[in-house]
Amino acid sequence: MAAAAAGPLRQGAPLRAGGGGRVEAAPDWASLHVDLTQLIAARVLATGGFPDYVRFRAVCSHWRAAAASPRGRSLLDPRFHPRRWMLFPEGFGRFPGHRADGGHARFFDLSAAVAGAGGFVRVPLPELKTHCVLDSPDGLLLLQRDAYTAVRLLHPFTRDVADFPDIDSLPQQLHELEFELTVDPVYNFTSWLQNTSRYLYLARKLSAAVNVTAKGAVTVMLALHNIGRVAFASSGDDCWTISSWKMNQLDRALSYQGKLYVVNWEDGLTSVSVIDPPSPVTSCEGEESSVPELPPPKTIATCSSDEIHQPYLVELDSEIMLVGYNDSSFSRIVILKLADLVLGRTVPVTSICDHVLFAGARSLCVSSSWLPSIGGNSVVCFHAGEDYLAQYHLSSGTWNKGLMFCFKTEPKWWALQRWRNGA
Repeated sequence: MAAAAAGPLRQGAPLRAGGGGRVEAAPDWASLHVDLTQLIAARVLATGGFPDYVRFRAVCSHWRAAAASPRGRSLLDPRFHPRRWMLFPEGFGRFPGHRADGGHARFFDLSAAVAGAGGFVRVPLPELKTHCVLDSPDGLLLLQRDAYTAVRLLHPFTRDVADFPDIDSLPQQLHELEFELTVDPVYNFTSWLQNTSRYLYLARKLSAAVNVTAKGAVTVMLALHNIGRVAFASSGDDCWTISSWKMNQLDRALSYQGKLYVVNWEDGLTSVSVIDPPSPVTSCEGEESSVPELPPPKTIATCSSDEIHQPYLVELDSEIMLVGYNDSSFSRIVILKLADLVLGRTVPVTSICDHVLFAGARSLCVSSSWLPSIGGNSVVCFHAGEDYLAQYHLSSGTWNKGLMFCFKTEPKWWALQRWRNGA
């Protein structure tokens, strides 16, 4: 049926079937009908992600013509976002863009199941010579230019770019929101200048999320950790807009499917909230305002802190997990599925198979094949109250507190040090 749908296949090189003398013609896969090729390409993109799609297009000119090029649309189509790719450090204390790397940077495929199976890609990124990396939502690079405050979003593999406003528009908004303005304009101006540098410094500690609207607008949300507010802007906007509301513990925000998920605990209660992208404001007459608003956080799940204590959010196989402790003694690690909590269930996860979860301010999940010395079905985190990393084995319920990393033995920064905005 597939052959009939694809039309007659051209004859290829002869192949002998089994041990007899019968000769069969190998099908020429380049002759697949364009509709079938596009269907296969869509499945490759959905299941294998961006790298497999690029490899699919590289097979032959026919497949490349049938599958749409990601260049020029890789920011506008979330399917082309390299979600499972992470900017990888070069070692020896070198920051991304260090001159010793010749303008190149390495990226690591977190979804790679086997070490050495194309898990690392080295790409030229000359922007890193003049920009610092603020965050990497969906594998994209959110950059800020040195000595300026201009922000841009870069796809590291296609080099598609979207420009965003300078973040120097944030301090004045923050000042107006957090301080009561006096009648003395000279005092107001002086006070604003005194707080500008502090605000800009605080604003660079953030977690970002990228959302693409149905109309093709790329919007970025910035969860400002130390300020407790969320700023947002779309490509082409004149300035960032900051939320009128505040929220605690934004340093534990997780970017997922264009939204920000935040976990909080207070008064014996653990709660998970979601911050949706900004939406246009509709007037009583049904007209949309040109200035969208950021809706306040929406609580989607709650449970007692006796069930999970001080958790972090981690994405595992396209599911959000809460990774925390059993109680204030921090003796055992507990993992819960957010989907279960939303339904009112608290069922601890007993196995994560061959995965290793790194829980913290920058949580991630990798295959244990990359870390044979650690092994799968385990969680690595900073042990509560201590300055060292520890490993917890879910299968045995035991800790490995060997010296994996300790702040007291942190190596010095050997790279050339220079002042960079937001570094």
